[in-house]
Amino acid sequence: MSVTVRSIVGAFEVLYDALFDGDFRKTYRFHEFSERELLPFARMFLLGWFGSVAPELQSKLAGCLTGQGRIDFVVGGIAVEFAVRRPSDRKAALSEVTNSTEIKKLLQFDGRAVLVLFDLSASPFDEHDLARYRTWPSLGRGNHKRSAFNVAYFCRDPSTVTGARVITMNISPNR
Repeated sequence: MSVTVRSIVGAFEVLYDALFDGDFRKTYRFHEFSERELLPFARMFLLGWFGSVAPELQSKLAGCLTGQGRIDFVVGGIAVEFAVRRPSDRKAALSEVTNSTEIKKLLQFDGRAVLVLFDLSASPFDEHDLARYRTWPSLGRGNHKRSAFNVAYFCRDPSTVTGARVITMNISPNR
C-alpha cells in the first residue's frame, strides 16, 4: 500500500472522530487532551494504520542555534507535524505564528509533508484564519530550499454526519 498525503489525512480523520466517540473513549477524556498527551496515542494509531512510523526524526530547522529540529512523525516518506487546540485554549494555539517552527521544519523537509491541526474547541477557525498559513515564516539569511506542504485542519461541525469537518490546503512557497 502506497502512503499518500490523502491517506494520512484520512487516517487522522478517523482518529479525530474517535476522540469524540463516547463508545470508544469510555472514561478517557481524549477530546480535552493537549498535543503532548495525544502524541503517543497518535503514534500508536499511525503504527497500526500504516504499519511503519518513524517518530521524532531529526530535521533542518532554520533560525535556531543548532539548526536542527525534530519532525513528529514520518510515515512512508511523508513528514507529519501535529498540533492540538484544547477546548479551553485560545485560537492562538493553532495560529501560524505559534506553529512557525513546525512550518519551518516542513518547508525545509525534502519531500511531501503535512501539518495536521486538531481543533477540539467549540469555536473553529474560519477561512480567513486558515488563509494566514499561506504567509510562511522567514527562514533567515541565505538561500534556503523550500518545499510545498499541506495543511489539514480538523474541527467540530454538527451539520455533518460524523460531526467533524476537514479543511485541507496546499501551501506552496513563492520562489
